[in-house]
Amino acid sequence: MFLFYLTLLILAYSVEQSSAHGPITALSFGKDIQSYMMLQLDMEPVKEAISVCSWINKKTADGAHDSWFTYNAPSKMHEILIAGKIRGWAIMNQNHIENSQAVPSNEWHHVCITWGYETKTRVLYFDGKAIAQEASGDVKLTMGGTIAIGQYHKTATMEATFNNYPFGGELLKLNVYKRQLEAGEVSKMFSSGMCSDFEDSLVGEAFLRWETILYATERHGTITEVPITCPGDHWKVLYFADFYNKVVDDEILKKMEDQFEVLEEFRGHKIDEPLIQHLREHH
Repeated sequence: MFLFYLTLLILAYSVEQSSAHGPITALSFGKDIQSYMMLQLDMEPVKEAISVCSWINKKTADGAHDSWFTYNAPSKMHEILIAGKIRGWAIMNQNHIENSQAVPSNEWHHVCITWGYETKTRVLYFDGKAIAQEASGDVKLTMGGTIAIGQYHKTATMEATFNNYPFGGELLKLNVYKRQLEAGEVSKMFSSGMCSDFEDSLVGEAFLRWETILYATERHGTITEVPITCPGDHWKVLYFADFYNKVVDDEILKKMEDQFEVLEEFRGHKIDEPLIQHLREHH
């Protein structure tokens, strides 16, 4: 019986150390031109300022034109275009934002493009740092176009017209904001990490939210949901508190201490007196 309780203790420790917020969900796009998402929105709220930010996990070679976000208008193709290879394929207001940053494959990185009519600048950020900034001139975003996610789209219509350059990678927390984010905000977004709630502080500034893309946007081809496990201790403590209150009392704990030397490993590491006292007081 005591071995059973000890096993439960070990399971409570090992299983629940995985996440502070539980798994979060990324989208994985098939490596074909049939896998995409498309939206036609009223772009008026972002006519004079816009920011597009996302975590990306690039899966193609550096030479591929693996665009994961495009906005094309009827009179202006490539108003916005961002590829996994941002070197040469970061475009805002039809103009390339010159940079030399290659995006490594099979690694998560954060990319953000911001632009504002008031500042007349467009800025490209990689992993929280501004790597290119250029004057944009006296222009505004052209209206009436279409957003495509996961493909290099070539038209302003909802008709799927693609070159053979599928993105084929993974996206997480792709958000479009209706103002030019400040450098400190982009830096904080990256430094807070993939699993943070920082984006929630900008929800009032959002034009297109990740939740809308994830749950309310039609998917074409092969697009699968990928759970991302986040590090942290929050769920571990809550789970152990619940387990402790239901299963472990002082008598059982004392008997296990007397009979199992292995429990000494937990003392000072997991099942120590300060923790037990904390659990009793707060849970």
